[in-house]
Amino acid sequence: MAVNIKGEGSTFEAGAPKPLFDLRLPTFTGSQAQFAVTTDGQKFLIANTFGENKSEPITVALNWTADLKQ
Repeated sequence: MAVNIKGEGSTFEAGAPKPLFDLRLPTFTGSQAQFAVTTDGQKFLIANTFGENKSEPITVALNWTADLKQ
């Protein structure tokens, strides 16, 4: 979100918040951040989705260590 601010002397006025980016972030679970900011605060790296926002199937391999012995 971004907010326009005005400050003169000891007064401070904040405008209405508005989205900084138009994003469709993927729906990850867990505690990993979906974005990173450069140390100077001038650039963002964002995990964004493109196209349709649909789930991809997950393949689970069970007993995969048995195949290593062959």
